[in-house]
Amino acid sequence: MLAIMKTEFQKMNRYHILLIGMIGMLCSPLLQLFSQAVVAEEFKRADFNFAALSEMTLWGSAQIFMPVVFTLIGGYLINREYTDDTLKNILTVPISFQKLLAGKLAAMGLLALILGVYCCAVTLIVAILARLPEIRLSLLALSLLQFAGLSLGVYIAVLPLIAFCSRKPGRFMGGSVAAFMAGYCVLFFKSGLLRHAYPFSAALTLIGFDTASYSGTSDRGSIPLAIISMSTMLLISVLLVCTSAPPENPRKEKKSKGRSLGLRPAQQKKQNVYTR
Repeated sequence: MLAIMKTEFQKMNRYHILLIGMIGMLCSPLLQLFSQAVVAEEFKRADFNFAALSEMTLWGSAQIFMPVVFTLIGGYLINREYTDDTLKNILTVPISFQKLLAGKLAAMGLLALILGVYCCAVTLIVAILARLPEIRLSLLALSLLQFAGLSLGVYIAVLPLIAFCSRKPGRFMGGSVAAFMAGYCVLFFKSGLLRHAYPFSAALTLIGFDTASYSGTSDRGSIPLAIISMSTMLLISVLLVCTSAPPENPRKEKKSKGRSLGLRPAQQKKQNVYTR
């Protein structure tokens, strides 16, 4: 497992998708700062300081940026094995597809934690450049813990989606759209069981985030239900990984299709040219 994770981080250096993730995490505090600058005076926060910026960035990251970024990068890392046609070579090591998938998902979990810490760092830099008041070490330590905890919580929330989309090539883009919609739905669960057990709400509950001023919730959420929700997401992810199998080689499918039609190799090649 550790060898797979190490290999994945070595391969990430060549992927431009990481730059998209870094830009996405940077956009979160910048968007909050911009919205505070352009909003009407009666809607501006009177106590807009580092703590307020950090709180608003946590909400925006949980709702939009982290679900999309984590699903996009995680799906991309798995999909590269299909597009580069390297999966058939890796599976001859020998290593099972389930173990390979688990290693990639574990590496993405560590990367999600790193991106969460990075988001906290860029929030601090934005606050310094904007000359926001009350930048204290105690607040910075609390923000760091909250960003790290939120990144892991959101990753666990989208983990079943990443594992499901990894079963076939090219699904990760649709998975990113689904992750965006799932994260946005946190706005609509204000009370009841869904408010406590919805994975994204649970991630916010576990870091002690009060969503009352953002989505109009009436309580701070139930920690036991949040833990059950996160555990359920992990269990579903494990089941999806254990029951996953590598897709069949598209080239073999074309050959078998041609043989079933009774075509010779030359005729198969000609038919492929016509059908392109």
